[in-house]
Amino acid sequence: MENFITGYPGQESEHRAAMLKALGQERYDLFFDKFLEFFFMDADAEFFASKGLNLLRLPFNYRHFEDDMNPRILKEQGFKHLDRVIDICAKHKIYTILDMHTVPGGQNPDWHSDNVTNYAAFWDFKDHQDRTVWLWEHIATRYKENPWVAGYNPLNEPCDPQHWRLPKFYERIEAAIRKVDPNHILWLDGNTMGMEFKFFDKPLPNCVYSLHDYAVSFPSTFWK
Repeated sequence: MENFITGYPGQESEHRAAMLKALGQERYDLFFDKFLEFFFMDADAEFFASKGLNLLRLPFNYRHFEDDMNPRILKEQGFKHLDRVIDICAKHKIYTILDMHTVPGGQNPDWHSDNVTNYAAFWDFKDHQDRTVWLWEHIATRYKENPWVAGYNPLNEPCDPQHWRLPKFYERIEAAIRKVDPNHILWLDGNTMGMEFKFFDKPLPNCVYSLHDYAVSFPSTFWK
């Protein structure tokens, strides 16, 4: 729930806190369950398939699966809508990339990672990284046999100010995921919002290195 999409200032966790205060727990739970249900339905996948698309990247917040006050306690209900969308896409022969858009501590300082502090603490606290590896092990275990999952995107648009820690973390999480799922592709974003690859001097097997191109002229130039 990025603010430029919702039209409201603030990060997703702030949106949710405001809604919880206004609605109370029961209505809040109902609202967001229906919000996620209606956000992507069969008609959406049908539309994408009709345009010839066969791959979608599905972003999600780690908070669907783990609570900061109860770390390393997996919330099974968090898989409800991820499973549902993967299955809907598969029905229409669309592959999915599972994209963890938000990790503990925040992998970047902006709204992309639901970061209310503007400080990417992920890089300075090992426990944030440990929890991210732990969660990806559970996710990979769940989807390792799913042929319609094209792979895993461990970090969306990371911003490591020291640069070298990102490729080191990729080495670590690649090894951890491979222990439970040796087959699925890993999609690894470059540093600084996916735009540069400093210190990326050791290619990892069965990985795609993902560049996010934000050149203003790129889409219009491409389609002319």
